[in-house]
Amino acid sequence: MRRFTLHSLLALCLATGAVGAHAAEDCGFLPTEMVEEAFAKFVPWRTLVGGAVGHCSFASNARAAPNIISFMQQFKPSKAEASTVYDEMRRALAGDYIQKEMKGLGDRAFRYDPKDSGQQGSRTSIIVTQKDKLVMTVTLSLQAAVTEDDLRAAAQLGQFALRGANDPETLRKASTCPWFDEGGLKRLFGGKAYEVQVHGENSCMATDKQSRVLLLSALKARGTEMQDTLHAGDCQIRSVPELASDAKLSYACKGGNPRAATGFAVNGTVIQLTWAPAGVEPSEADRAALVELAKSARALQAAR
Repeated sequence: MRRFTLHSLLALCLATGAVGAHAAEDCGFLPTEMVEEAFAKFVPWRTLVGGAVGHCSFASNARAAPNIISFMQQFKPSKAEASTVYDEMRRALAGDYIQKEMKGLGDRAFRYDPKDSGQQGSRTSIIVTQKDKLVMTVTLSLQAAVTEDDLRAAAQLGQFALRGANDPETLRKASTCPWFDEGGLKRLFGGKAYEVQVHGENSCMATDKQSRVLLLSALKARGTEMQDTLHAGDCQIRSVPELASDAKLSYACKGGNPRAATGFAVNGTVIQLTWAPAGVEPSEADRAALVELAKSARALQAAR
């Protein structure tokens, strides 16, 4: 299992909000009005990341470090698989954080906080909860120390956000990425079974039981930002003219996990795909399959 630390969860929320400064879609599973009612002391709130399912983030007080509350949903094919995800998360965090049970949220829930929060208390607290096939992480990051009232308000919002755990249409949306081509995914994963997760309006992931992962982000940003991202990490770079005149493919990176990445800009959206085959450097066949998948994603985006 990939270990998500407090730092990485916050970095995801803040980075997504920074590049997603365009008008976000409404959140399909939690109205902004409910966030404003639950956290009235921080109004007004705005949606940073929306979409039908998977991930919604809200922010208030646009300072360097705004108040943020984020909801990350992970739908699994069965309750047993969701239970495994929940249990592994709890075990992975044991010893590094202060953990406390939270009653009345989903089938079960716990929260975890940094151990070094000091006398004033932590400004960040994270709740993990499970309801049937759905595991959800609620991240609360405030400009002041998180209080018990804040946690109760976050839990109430979380309870509302869990209501689609067994809804067939919600489950369908959660596993249908608008930029993924089924044939391309089968080729990349070598014909082996994989699972697709949609994370809000601008992110999708596909993974298999071997922990191979494909990540896709689709953000309103300048094309130069895509190129800067691909050049980061001291990777080998080659042009991909069959994808776009300025498209690049990065691989054989000296830093971070072994991976290959490519991307392009179309219709004002920068789309990037990253393939990380579980600690193994992507093969030439992997890289070719990634480019083919990117070509299909480009065609799907152009048709939107």
